[in-house]
Amino acid sequence: MPFMAVEIGDFIEVIGHEPGYEHGYFEGEVIGEYDGILKIQYEHFVVEKDGPYLVEMIHPDHVRPRPPHSDKDVESFQKGDVVDVLWKDGWWQGIIYDVFDNLNNEMRYEVFYDYMPKYKKYAVCQPMNVRPHQDWTSVNNGRVWVTPVREEIEEDVKHSTFMATYLCLNLDDHFGNKINQQGYNV
Repeated sequence: MPFMAVEIGDFIEVIGHEPGYEHGYFEGEVIGEYDGILKIQYEHFVVEKDGPYLVEMIHPDHVRPRPPHSDKDVESFQKGDVVDVLWKDGWWQGIIYDVFDNLNNEMRYEVFYDYMPKYKKYAVCQPMNVRPHQDWTSVNNGRVWVTPVREEIEEDVKHSTFMATYLCLNLDDHFGNKINQQGYNV
């Protein structure tokens, strides 16, 4: 059963199905339909740097409507909330493991991912790049949006995963100082 009936001009999300993009959600617009296959123009993917946006033919089973706007304030997420994080042109599901202020007193979320390209498992995110995760789920003869419940976080698992990932993400700058991918000296 297709995820949804769509029309030309609808704004949708394509569910990643190519290697490296599985489990991501990518925003686009339906710009055509040919023999039941949708012609999608992505909003963030470009053919080449500064080039036109990528256009692909996608089966309707690989699209869903964009999740409805949530009334949840992006600065009110808590540890254990299941969220989507905007990264590399798509939305990726993760779990908030910590909420903290950085050195500039700006709120940040520490998010761990189950599915992420190139084994990225951990990120520090700004609230503007986080939204509540919602699943487009079949119920009876239709579909509805369902928000997962908050997950319990085991501190020892969090820290062991964080340390293993943290050690993999650190880079040396030209002076031999440790710099992590968020640009913080460690």
